[in-house]
Amino acid sequence: MVLKKGTSGSGKHTRQTTAIDLATRTRDLEDANKTASFVAHELNNLLTVVQINTEFLLETAGENPASAQELAEIQGAARRASILARQLLASSRLEPFDANLADAALKKKSSVTAEKTVAAGLEKTPRVAETILLVEDEAAVRTLAKKILSQKGYRVLEASDGAIALRLAAAHVGEIDLVLTDVAMPNLGGRGLVEELWELSPGIRVLFMSGYPKEEIFPDKASANRIPYLQKPFTGETLFSEVRSALDNAT
Repeated sequence: MVLKKGTSGSGKHTRQTTAIDLATRTRDLEDANKTASFVAHELNNLLTVVQINTEFLLETAGENPASAQELAEIQGAARRASILARQLLASSRLEPFDANLADAALKKKSSVTAEKTVAAGLEKTPRVAETILLVEDEAAVRTLAKKILSQKGYRVLEASDGAIALRLAAAHVGEIDLVLTDVAMPNLGGRGLVEELWELSPGIRVLFMSGYPKEEIFPDKASANRIPYLQKPFTGETLFSEVRSALDNAT
């Protein structure tokens, strides 16, 4: 009599092993995607600092063509790096990415920004010293944004997170014309902050900013179209034009 070795047990074991391996690979992929998304977000913060500081240096370059050329090369490199950041964000969501389309979109955005800046330039100073509550946890970005807005004549109240911003807002009820806030912050993020502020001051104008794409922060397209959003990295001109636009249009 020949005894046949059973195969049902080994088959079940194989399926269990495969399921465990798949779950492990899925978890590792999710972790890698989260890391890629975080790195791209932080890169956009750093690129904002590079771009705005380069603008300041260009203003002081004067008639020195060599310095102006070097600074222009830095700006070009920063723009290319922003495309890489977008590619990293796209890959973290497993979406296809076309660098040529991204480059074309950046050029189109620059053109639109230039037009907005010309229009905004017709009004050199804010109306009756408008007050902006600036909320940003990245100190370098916050400092530069405050510098730009202050130079344009705005009164700027600054906070490093949503919790601090709420305390500031409570101390300046009725004075704040616009809340310019980052989305992802410790303690209290931008969306939670705005919900609290609307309880305190209904109808207050808001401009969100983030290194994450707008569609990731506000996935509902219908509502997202009505939400002012400043994508990082941004230049000083873009910041000014988007702030002016948010102030001129009620939410």
